[in-house]
Amino acid sequence: MIDLKNYRLYWEGVANRIPVITSCMGVTVDEEMGGTLQEILTDSVTLFWIVPNAQTRKGSGVDSYQEDNTCVIFVMTKYDRQRRRAVEALEVVQPVIECIKELLMEDMASGCPTLAGLDVGTLSTIPETGFYNDFAGWSLGFTLKSE
Repeated sequence: MIDLKNYRLYWEGVANRIPVITSCMGVTVDEEMGGTLQEILTDSVTLFWIVPNAQTRKGSGVDSYQEDNTCVIFVMTKYDRQRRRAVEALEVVQPVIECIKELLMEDMASGCPTLAGLDVGTLSTIPETGFYNDFAGWSLGFTLKSE
């Protein structure tokens, strides 16, 4: 399992490196997100990171024990559905998710310990609309391998 504190600090650092991101929040369950989302301002851009889960990979013994950590982040904007369509909100946030993917690659290449086990082949970017009715953006899923 990856170190949760380091994971949180990594995403907070990413949010600080991208000026358009107005907040960064870690969430665990949908119920928790519902209350938090009500407080977010319209037209703001938020990076949400979900607490990763870990799946043990088979190994031949204790020395080869490894886990695959399934990670998902969301970059979302809260938008007024009477003034803007969901696809327009996606257009606003698309450069941000692309920037985050570039930062992931750069940080992995520079030896960032949080991303040491990043499996680049697992990166998956999905548009998200109608998220809690007022949010649209992108999710980014990936796997981090850990020992």
